[in-house]
Amino acid sequence: MDLNKFKELLSVPTKTYKESKMVEYLISTIGDMDGVTLTCDEHNNIYAVKGTLGEGEFYPMFISHTDTVHELVDLIDVKEEYLLRPYTFGKDFGQEQVLCLKAYDKDGRPTGIGGDDKCGIYICLELLRQLDKVKVAFFVSEETGCHGSKLVNKEFLKDVGYCTQYDAPGDHLISYSCMGTVLFDKDGEFFNTALRSITKGFGNEMMVQSHPYTDIMMIKQLSDLSCINMSCGYYNMHTSNEFVCIDDVERAIQAGKNMVEDLGLKKYEFKTEPKPTTTTTTLFDNESPFYDEVHQLTSIDVIEEKDGFIIADIYDENQFYIDDEDGYKLYEILKERYRFN
Repeated sequence: MDLNKFKELLSVPTKTYKESKMVEYLISTIGDMDGVTLTCDEHNNIYAVKGTLGEGEFYPMFISHTDTVHELVDLIDVKEEYLLRPYTFGKDFGQEQVLCLKAYDKDGRPTGIGGDDKCGIYICLELLRQLDKVKVAFFVSEETGCHGSKLVNKEFLKDVGYCTQYDAPGDHLISYSCMGTVLFDKDGEFFNTALRSITKGFGNEMMVQSHPYTDIMMIKQLSDLSCINMSCGYYNMHTSNEFVCIDDVERAIQAGKNMVEDLGLKKYEFKTEPKPTTTTTTLFDNESPFYDEVHQLTSIDVIEEKDGFIIADIYDENQFYIDDEDGYKLYEILKERYRFN
C-alpha cells in the first residue's frame, strides 16, 4: 500500500455537486496507468477498463462514489494517529489502538476525512493497478440519492460478470440488500464463493446485513448481475471526527483480489423479482413524539450509539436521539415496509 498516495487522495476536497477536483484527480491518476482505457461521461461519471477478455470471459467490476458530505475547506491536513475504532454497526472493536488517518483544517480542527467514500476510491484504483482484467467506475453525487449511478452507461455493463462496491464502514460488513433491493442470491455460487474470499481477506467474521442506499443498488436495478457491497475501513462517517483505519483498507484490497481469483472471469447472473405494490404511508404522523424533529430534517444520516442512535440532518445541526426500545419499533415498521430479509 502506497501510504503517500492514499494521503494525497484523502486530501482532495470533494462534496456532493462540488466534485470537480476529485474528478480531475481521478482522470489524471488513471490516465497515468499503463493499459487502461478511460472515459468520462457528460455527468462526470468515470469508467475505466483494463485488459482484453478471452472468449467466454467477463470482467469483474468495482465501484465507488466521488462525493462526500463534508464542506469544502482550503486545506485537508491528513495526519497519522493511533485511535480506537468505535462500536460500529454491531461490532465492538475493544480498546486496541490502531494506526489511522484523520483530517484537520488549516486551523487544526477536525474537518472530516471523507473516507466515505475516498476509501472506496483508493481501493478501486489499487485493484485497477494490480489486476490484469478489470473494470472500475466512479459515480458522482451518491450521498443525496445515487444521482450518478442512476445514469450509468448500460453498455459498460454488458461484458461484466459481477459488480462490487466498497462503501460500508468498519471491517466486517456485507450488504445483502439496499433499501429493499436484494443484491445477490444468498444460496448461490456467487455469494458463497465471495463470502469465503472476503472473510479470508479481512481475516475476521463478516456480518451480512441490509443497508441504506448506495450506488450498487442502482447497478442491481439496472442489470442482471450479482452485486455486493462491503466494508472499506472508515469510521464515524458523516462527522467531523471521521477517520480511516489503514489496516482495514489494506485488507479490503486483499478481499477484492481474493474475489477475482476465486470467482474467475465468469458471469454470475441474478435476476430479482419485481417488488410487490404497497401502499405508501407516513412513517411519523403528527401524533408521533418524533414528528416535530423529523419534520425539520432534509437529508438524514443515522449515527449508531451504544444504547441507541442519532438521526441527524447532514447539512445542518438538527438531530435527535432514539433509544434502543424506540429504535426497535422503528425497525419493525421499516422491515414491514421494505420487506427486509
